[in-house]
Amino acid sequence: YMRENNILPVAYSSLAPMSTWRTGQGSAKTEAQRENEENNGILAGIAAKYADKSEAQVLLRWAVQQGVPVLPKSTKPARIEANMDLFSFEIAQEDMDALSAMNQDLALAWPNGDPMATP
Repeated sequence: YMRENNILPVAYSSLAPMSTWRTGQGSAKTEAQRENEENNGILAGIAAKYADKSEAQVLLRWAVQQGVPVLPKSTKPARIEANMDLFSFEIAQEDMDALSAMNQDLALAWPNGDPMATP
């Protein structure tokens, strides 16, 4: 539907798969989701393949490589710089597929879950 109507999605909360995402902040991410060792292991393993790239950079690159704009946020200059360094590497297709398989179709950004389901 979106492609047919020239609607471009934007990745919000692109870093949610990281185990440390929004630690200590409000979100609908459960402790079980934070501790999902299978997904955490997949992400860490893939990031390790790309020498000097962080898990955050891999997740952001995964979205950009699919043509989805990302809006990463940080107040730390080093992270802002790292978030912009997404075009110095490309993720192999097998790793793209593994990252895509981590999808759990969850709304995590808001403490009450999916904002569209809020009365």
